[in-house]
Formats: sequence, structure tokens, C-alpha cells
Amino acid sequence: MMKNQHADQRMGAAYGPYGQMTQAPQVEAMRIDDVIVRTVALVAATFVAAMVTWSMVYPNLPPEGAEFITAEQQSALNTAMTLGTIGMFVGLGVIIFSMFKPITNPFVCFVYAIGQGLLLGGVSAFFESRFEGIVVNALLGTVLVFGGMLALYKFRILRNSPMFTKVMVGAGFGIFALIMVNFVAGMFGANLGLFAAPGESVSAIQWIIAIGITVWAAFSFILDFDMIEQSAAAGAPKKFAWAGAFGLTAGLIFLYWNLLRLLSYFQGD
Repeated sequence: MMKNQHADQRMGAAYGPYGQMTQAPQVEAMRIDDVIVRTVALVAATFVAAMVTWSMVYPNLPPEGAEFITAEQQSALNTAMTLGTIGMFVGLGVIIFSMFKPITNPFVCFVYAIGQGLLLGGVSAFFESRFEGIVVNALLGTVLVFGGMLALYKFRILRNSPMFTKVMVGAGFGIFALIMVNFVAGMFGANLGLFAAPGESVSAIQWIIAIGITVWAAFSFILDFDMIEQSAAAGAPKKFAWAGAFGLTAGLIFLYWNLLRLLSYFQGD
């Protein structure tokens, strides 16, 4: 009882006696620094998860021309494939959910980051085994593109606008539909020819699609930067810092995926 009385006195001092409050209790507002800290945490979680499946795949991939692999190697590859598949479907589910509601739950953000990391690690190891140095180049490209877009936004060279938002959102839904159609077709054994497999010759349409999606991934950061800046200026609740961090993390992952594919095209047979 005494504890409750003290709490009432503290609230009364700040806002007035209960029933006669002059203003509602204030919710802590998000800051841009909050978004940065959360983004770093999510990217770190993605990297750690990626190292798990990388360590399972890269050392156990058979060299070219090998006729068999050991049972231990096959077990490691199967485990990595299972983890990557789970991560893929978890990530897909979270992305679809984020289209209808901002992701402000840190648990969901980390589940997405870890799931995508598990998928990224195994796939990256496979690409690295085919094209030595491609992963470092894709990572470096991701950092440089992100930094470049941030600089363009910071110096007001590129800004968001209602028309820009409409174009980016419309193109984003188109890209999502394209990827999903290709994914479903692949599950039934159909090859639509939209994306070239590593080492295959690349057609003109596949070059256009890969470059177009990569450009969209780069420019999508303008929407994220604008949302974060506007939310912080408007005093949005601190939990929305997770929405900003999720958007940046998802954008970085998507950009990396597409740079990895695009770089493999340059090294195709």
C-alpha cells in the first residue's frame, strides 16, 4: 500500500493528481542513434548465424571432379541445407508480414536476422567455392553502395517524394511477385529463365533483371532513411527504432543477395 502511495505521489508531482492530470505520461521517443545501435546488433546476428552454416558447407564441399564425399561431409551439408531452408521460409514469412505492419518486436527482428544468416552462410560458401573472392567483393560492394546512398541522402542530393515512394513501392511489389513466381515454378521443376544459375551463360533478359533489381535495392535505402528521419523528428515511440533497424537490415541483406548474383554473372562460363 505504501509503495502504491509513493508511486501516486511521484505521478502527481509530474502530471498532477490522478483524475486531474494536466498531460498524459510521456512515452520515450526514438532517436536515430537507437536505430543505428539496433541495426548493428541485427547485422552482427546475421553475420554470426552465417558463419555457422558457412563452417558446415565450405570445408565439406567436394572439389571439382570428385566422385564421392564422405558420410560426415554429406551430413554437414544436409544440416546446413536444412537450417538454410528453415531460415528462408522464416525470412519470407517475416517479410510478408512486414508489408502489412511495421516490425517493432525485437524478437521477430532477431529471428529474421538469424534465419537469413543461416541461409546466407551456406549459399555464400557455395558461391565462394565456384568463384574465389566473390563473397568479399559482394560484401564490399554492399558496404560501398549503402555508404554512397547514405551520403547522397545526407547531402540532399537524393530525397524522398510522394512520386518516388509510389514508383519504389510499385516496383517493389513487382519484384516480389517476380521472385515468388520464379520460386514456385522452381519447386515444380520449371525453369522460367529469369535468373541464371552459377556458371551458366547469361541472357540479355537475365542481365536486365539482375541489374534492375540491384538498382532498386540500392534506391530503397532512400525510403528507409526518410522513414527513420521523419519518425525521429515526429517523436515516434522508441519501439519504432526496431522498425527502422529491420528495414535497413533487410535492405542490406537483399542488396548483398543481388550483388552476389550479379557478380557471378560476370564470372559465368
